[in-house]
Amino acid sequence: MINIKFKRSKYKFGTYWTGPIFLLLGISYFVTEQVYQWNHYAYLFVGVGTTLFLIFDKQANYIAIDNDKLVINGLWTRWLYLKDITGFEINGDHLKISKNNREINIDLSLITEASKTELISFLEELRPVKSNH
Repeated sequence: MINIKFKRSKYKFGTYWTGPIFLLLGISYFVTEQVYQWNHYAYLFVGVGTTLFLIFDKQANYIAIDNDKLVINGLWTRWLYLKDITGFEINGDHLKISKNNREINIDLSLITEASKTELISFLEELRPVKSNH
């Protein structure tokens, strides 16, 4: 199993405060108000959702390659079977992996140089195809 981690955080430090601030704002409305409005529930929903998303994103690997699957973690986790990869192409800091009629783009600027070379060499060993460095 190969794990490709982020070399830096995708989000700025100030972004990590938005979830708890909305959560505290929503809780304060429920403690101080007698009548609840729709936006009080919205503050709670946005606060919990943002906090959980940022915690998951901080803990997750960017890419995990298992025995037969390549998994790209994010807001919507994408995966594909390694046997279905028909080719890949590198354009600058973007890696485009082709699978039949679908393409998956990976931002290579988010991962370390060592992980980048490990990922590219793994793809070249998997199926030697033309790649544009």
